[in-house]
Amino acid sequence: MFDAHVDTLMRTFSPEEYLEGNSRTQLDMPRALKGGVTHLVTAICAEAEEESQVAFNRGISMYRDVVHLSTVELFLMLEGCQPIVDLHEMNEIIHLFSIVSLTWNGQNSLGGGIGTDTGLTGKGKQFAAELDRAGVILDVSHLCDRSRRDLLSLGYRTVATHCNCRAVHDTPRNLPDEDILEIAASGGVVGITFVPYFLGENASLDTIADHLEHLVELAGIGNAGFGSDFDGVRNLPAGLEDCTGWPDILEVLDRRGWSTDDLASVAGNNWRRVFSINEMRIG
Repeated sequence: MFDAHVDTLMRTFSPEEYLEGNSRTQLDMPRALKGGVTHLVTAICAEAEEESQVAFNRGISMYRDVVHLSTVELFLMLEGCQPIVDLHEMNEIIHLFSIVSLTWNGQNSLGGGIGTDTGLTGKGKQFAAELDRAGVILDVSHLCDRSRRDLLSLGYRTVATHCNCRAVHDTPRNLPDEDILEIAASGGVVGITFVPYFLGENASLDTIADHLEHLVELAGIGNAGFGSDFDGVRNLPAGLEDCTGWPDILEVLDRRGWSTDDLASVAGNNWRRVFSINEMRIG
């Protein structure tokens, strides 16, 4: 399994909680291995914290402490780029990040997140260009409709690490079909997420499968994946307790008649392709 979005390192108090296991979070390395996870994108969401720079520095430190000790291969994501926009040493730190979202849920100097209705600023477009040139993958998951469409219009490879389908459940955080198709056309992947509010009423393993099947029918098997958002949400869909539940999700798809090759594509091969194209090391 390649899980393209978790918030675990922002929720752990020490490297040992991730490496050795704990009872507080929805994911740690022992349980991830038990669930069949081989690759994780773990996020720093500094803009969600009251002291964003402190949270940013803490997230960087936690990642550096565990990345070379983790049996699961880790990639680092930044949700909301304001902490690095004005750093003189930005070029020295950006190499740590495989993937970024320009905003979190609010508005910053780059553009508008979910909950706003503003497009990318000139600074945001310039920053996106710099990130793309640096080989950093651009994630649209937290952009509002206007900023997301602005970014898609620039022609860069884009992804949505943890979004669902607005045609299945109508909420601003989910993607309209036309944006899904643009992400697919760029060579990107959309990761279906497990947040109940984005799945819809009576969220369950079957609801996850419903969103995934709509995505595949719309954009093709090569553009679909998962981004759980473990430890970014308090409650999980019915039938899912933590990251050890990955086999149960795949079993639902198997019962719906998915082929072995198609399961392998959405479970990890599609995300591996995107990361390898952007010259990230894939084990």
